[in-house]
Amino acid sequence: MSREPAGDPASPEGPPALDGLRELVGRRAPALLPHLRLGLVPRADPEDPPGGDRTEHVTVHASDGVLSIEATTTSAAAVGLARALEDLCGADLSFDGPPVHEVPSPLPDARPQRYETSLGLRYHLNPVVFGYTMAFWDWERWERHIDWMALHGVTMPLNLVGHDAVLVRMLGDLGMDRDAAARFVGGPAFLPWTTMGITHDLGAALTDETLAARARLGRRIADRERELGMTVVLPGFGGQLPAQLAGTARTIDWQGWQNSLAEPDSALFAQAAASLHHHQRELLGTDHHYAVDPYIESVPPTTSPQELAGHAEAIFEGMVRADPHAVWILQGWPFHYKAAYWTADRVHSLLSRVPEDRLILLDLWGEHAPMWRSTDAMYGRRWLWCLAHTFGGRFGLFGDLASLAEDLAGFREAAADGTRGRLEGFGITSEALDDNAVVYELGTRALWSQMPPATDWFAGHMARRWGAAAARSARDVPAAWELLARTLYGRGRTRATPSPLIARPWSAELPFASQRLAGEPLPEADGPPSSNLDAENDAEMLGALAPLASAVRRLVPLLARDDHPDALSHDIAQLALHVGAQSARAPLRAMVTAAAAGNAQQVRREFAVLERLVLAADAVAATRPELLVGRWIADARAGADVGVGVAVSVGAGVGAGPGADERLAEALERDARSLISVWGEQDSGLHDYSARHWSGSLTDLHLARWRAWADWLASAADGQAAPSDPEPLRTEIRRIEEDWRDSTSPYPTTPRGDLAAAALDLLDLAEAQLPRIVPAAQ
Repeated sequence: MSREPAGDPASPEGPPALDGLRELVGRRAPALLPHLRLGLVPRADPEDPPGGDRTEHVTVHASDGVLSIEATTTSAAAVGLARALEDLCGADLSFDGPPVHEVPSPLPDARPQRYETSLGLRYHLNPVVFGYTMAFWDWERWERHIDWMALHGVTMPLNLVGHDAVLVRMLGDLGMDRDAAARFVGGPAFLPWTTMGITHDLGAALTDETLAARARLGRRIADRERELGMTVVLPGFGGQLPAQLAGTARTIDWQGWQNSLAEPDSALFAQAAASLHHHQRELLGTDHHYAVDPYIESVPPTTSPQELAGHAEAIFEGMVRADPHAVWILQGWPFHYKAAYWTADRVHSLLSRVPEDRLILLDLWGEHAPMWRSTDAMYGRRWLWCLAHTFGGRFGLFGDLASLAEDLAGFREAAADGTRGRLEGFGITSEALDDNAVVYELGTRALWSQMPPATDWFAGHMARRWGAAAARSARDVPAAWELLARTLYGRGRTRATPSPLIARPWSAELPFASQRLAGEPLPEADGPPSSNLDAENDAEMLGALAPLASAVRRLVPLLARDDHPDALSHDIAQLALHVGAQSARAPLRAMVTAAAAGNAQQVRREFAVLERLVLAADAVAATRPELLVGRWIADARAGADVGVGVAVSVGAGVGAGPGADERLAEALERDARSLISVWGEQDSGLHDYSARHWSGSLTDLHLARWRAWADWLASAADGQAAPSDPEPLRTEIRRIEEDWRDSTSPYPTTPRGDLAAAALDLLDLAEAQLPRIVPAAQ
């Protein structure tokens, strides 16, 4: 990381490098601005511990109504600001927290506090989060999240927004027809996978006007990140091109898509790389860091170490010809996901011709499947330990908070001492950022010492998140915090307990009878039941449902207070949905048992129980704006507005403005529906991989599938269908899915109903089912 110029810490304005941070304060805590002094100090400091220049630090001090922050970098100064907002203002800085924070007057005094870290590279954003969460974000959403990045110390954010415009221009330079190029690149929902070279011709073909709007948004995002001291990571070229350009001699397969690769030593490869970097620099600028993942979940078309080395060399040469300062960011995911292929020799061959200082490897799923332990600290290369946490954005409340805090404390020390190879930082590489804010708050806080014990930090975080009234509670609310810390966020919780409500019924067996572990390939079969299903072997989590239900009941009265934070409503809704979803195991089990016994009437009675649970869950989701499928669809359709493009806030209406291209709006809506249901094609293995507990889709998609399953099971029990032949069921499931994703029927985009009443109704139904679940798990 480059050094930043020192400034006068006594100046109210501080150095120009901090202008972006002052503007952030004006957005997020404007009352603080007149009382804030920011300054930069030299990186090398006599107080630095061993490691010297590798240590980044900030000191925060409040006295006589003035908040002083002195830091080695803009990013460290932003972290110091975050600590002051939390400690002096009680601010909840979660990504779903309030946009503006109140500042007490007068500002209370606070003795100097120093925070430091040797994890200097702090990466953020998995490529696929640009689909599962950010596909349809407008500038307002992006601005808030960029502020979150700054306050949480991010120094290296990935940016894919606008890369679709770059790709269409590149393909045009290579001689491809403009419309064919737009079809090949597809829409924003699937751009991450096209960027990584594993899909093509998937989703809406964007118009020139929409591509230009997305490029403008991408540049605005990148410029704001740079203003806040961040190094923007942009995509590079990995060799994937349309078959009409590259031929089919070298291909890789992913989920049924055949993807062509240009020959690494060909003129076509070099021309494509040069064109991509030219247009990208013109549209988005550059900070010299490029993400390229040539084989993210695919087996290379060769077993030759020399050919692997040649491909990597061509990728790197394409970067440095365009940018002599280029650094390659490479996800280590394939070395885990396709471990049988990626032997140590092959990995070393792949990396052998890339200079050591010009490559950074991401240990992508460090909290669950750390690679650094078995790979000589990521093959002796520069590397970052990463938190993947969430896969697909599908529902799941979980996270091992205590272990995360301990791991990061160890990595801080190792980075300072150089005891874990060339460890240089930390990354958040989750596939989605829709929930579990507590995990990301703790992870980014634990990067910096001094860090309080995880239990103390958790209590403080929940007090800020749920508000002053909750913090003053004598018993019930702290007890709820402690329960969450022991259960959903307890030791070993590095994977979610998947939701039965969004499982895909596929045969006469329970659809959650065998689990597909996230990050592992699907079994070879005649069709995967779902991507998010688990074995019923978690007695601890099933046993926690009744205490969790009781805890939620004790939280609900806080909703009656006018001053309760919105985050409290969000968390109560999600906790109630967790309990309600898991309770659905009872009627689902009973339906299978009844069908096997030939009792069709009992199958229908149990389905009525399941139906009430799903409808009650939908009613809870309907009270929350972020849990409305109508919002997701409306945001997608807004991208077709050629007047303002993607920088539009949808508000309460479904559809785009008067300048919208209706055909494009419908295509974008289909993409939005596809991503959270079928995903791609019926013969791919990603059904329900991104399924959500969203009002609208819960009833019209997931409940509709369960109804078809119940009808088929009842028919089998009556002797009218053969349970050994599930094809009639599967035909109906496919029809329901295709009808739903092709539909343009509108959904509400504003919340409705009363959360307190809806949550209690769902809990009533769920608690009646829990006695049928827990004994089987004990």
